[in-house]
Amino acid sequence: MKHVETTARAPIIILVTGFGAFPGARTNPSAAILARLSRHRPRLARLGVGLETALLPVVFAEVGAAVDRAATRARPDAILHIGLASRRRVVTIETRAKNRAGMLHPDAARQRPTGMALARAGAPLLPATYPATRLVQVIRATGVKAKHSIDAGDYVCNALLFHTLARRLAPVAGFIHVPRVAGMTWPSHRVRHRRPSLEALATGVLATLPVLARAARASAP
Repeated sequence: MKHVETTARAPIIILVTGFGAFPGARTNPSAAILARLSRHRPRLARLGVGLETALLPVVFAEVGAAVDRAATRARPDAILHIGLASRRRVVTIETRAKNRAGMLHPDAARQRPTGMALARAGAPLLPATYPATRLVQVIRATGVKAKHSIDAGDYVCNALLFHTLARRLAPVAGFIHVPRVAGMTWPSHRVRHRRPSLEALATGVLATLPVLARAARASAP
């Protein structure tokens, strides 16, 4: 964070979102990461970054309106969504969203999407607008394993990213999937792999905020 310039210019507003519980995940580390990021608001403010957070519902029919309200309130220059990918072992930086919703898994309201296309007249793919390669680098520099991903899935996470990009809610936007953290409960039949701690994940996400701020500055007219 020491590389971020401190100036008298208006702060760069970054909206960071997380999710609550959903079927198969009684706890969601993205919500806890938001709480930990909030502790750094004063430090970020000194660096010219205004942090806004929002906890969104894991519900296909509600998540779009929820992020619209959060973006209207915050008027962000950059948006970073965080969600849980329970089967992944490392942090994944999503590089695109698909115009597709899966019908197999119900959301937190026990509902499924009404159709497989998120937007009937929408593009099949939308690219994330944040510097994905740089985010991978800064997260790895904190000691957390990270890599690019071209598949954000077909659940509410992908729907949220597609909505954000399609509506252009901020010039810089993207989605980070985090794995289950050490200590989270999960079905006993699954093999236990070494998992990062919640603090480690929060530190990794925190390291991305200056990168997003610089990207937002660069994209400003």
